[in-house]
Amino acid sequence: METESKLAMAAAYLPAVLQMAVNRIQAADAVRIQELRLRIGRNLHAVISGAEYTVMPDGQLVSEPAEGMKITRQMLDTLFQNACMHSVHSCQTAIRSGYLTINGGNRIGLCGSAVIHGRSLETVCAITSMNVRIASARIGCAEQLLYNLGLQGQPEGVLIAGAPASGKTTILRDIARILGKTARVALMDERGELAAGRNGIPQFEIGLQTDVFEGYPKAEGIEIAARVMSPEWILCDELGNADEADALLQAGLTGAHMIATIHAGSLEEITEKPVTARLVQAGVFRQAVLLGSGSKCGQVLQTKPLRRISR
Repeated sequence: METESKLAMAAAYLPAVLQMAVNRIQAADAVRIQELRLRIGRNLHAVISGAEYTVMPDGQLVSEPAEGMKITRQMLDTLFQNACMHSVHSCQTAIRSGYLTINGGNRIGLCGSAVIHGRSLETVCAITSMNVRIASARIGCAEQLLYNLGLQGQPEGVLIAGAPASGKTTILRDIARILGKTARVALMDERGELAAGRNGIPQFEIGLQTDVFEGYPKAEGIEIAARVMSPEWILCDELGNADEADALLQAGLTGAHMIATIHAGSLEEITEKPVTARLVQAGVFRQAVLLGSGSKCGQVLQTKPLRRISR
């Protein structure tokens, strides 16, 4: 299986001293890094298979406590400004959502002091922690799954469940690549992570017949895709609200098949979530997949016909 990591593209946003250290990490380790963790007053950490390692100035990854490079307020501010392209005001919508998407489909999670207006989160200030989630393509990681599910022979809607950082996005990206070789695929890329488009050109391999709806709110993107692009498959990441469920229900009437991901720790949780329970009962999703996390990130732990667990 070939792995393509966007670590170098993410490192370009870091302050110079951190960037040099990350670029010195040995290739065999660098390709496995899932996250870079920056916490004020503490060492720069790299996350591999759920475990955190201190990044040393020479690029060595150390598992035991060590005197690495302490993160300062200035370092966090530099990364934040670089991620916002020095235009914080234009990024307020993303900041309120808790993340910024940067080149390569990498995403930076933000943690700090909330500024509340009325009952709504207006922005985040005094950032104290940042989590750079590294986008990666594992070419071929979905091939066995698609074969086991029989999707290319007898298409059915599939829901891919897993905890955060379980590889859902990576699996979905490879599914788009495989299905998009021979079928029309509409890929909902609301956060710009799946295709990692740059000037409209995907930075990941996503399939010759895949159409990317980048930046569209998923519900609107699904509706437009079904209406104007006649997709055979609609793929979306992190299904989460009633509007998105409604859009999938309507799109299903056109004959398109759906594959979506959702945060869940077990397949049984799927029927406990109102959004997915409706879709299961309507027959939009007929099969479910549970991915592992931590040391089992990206591994298929369980598959199950959803009709057997629907209410």
